[in-house]
Amino acid sequence: MKTNVKRKNYYLDERKIKRAKAILGASTETQAIDAALDLVVFRREILDSLEKVAGNRSPDHPRAI
Repeated sequence: MKTNVKRKNYYLDERKIKRAKAILGASTETQAIDAALDLVVFRREILDSLEKVAGNRSPDHPRAI
């Protein structure tokens, strides 16, 4: 599987990174950030699916993160 990996530089809260590493069991900061982003994307997919099943999607419906 080919992935689109790109080097980026960000200013991030070191305490959040360390906590995310511990919670996610990541051995590197990059792994922790990647896993956290996966969880955000997964959450959105779940919420979208639930809204679709429930039929609650309207053009004015806000998409909460």
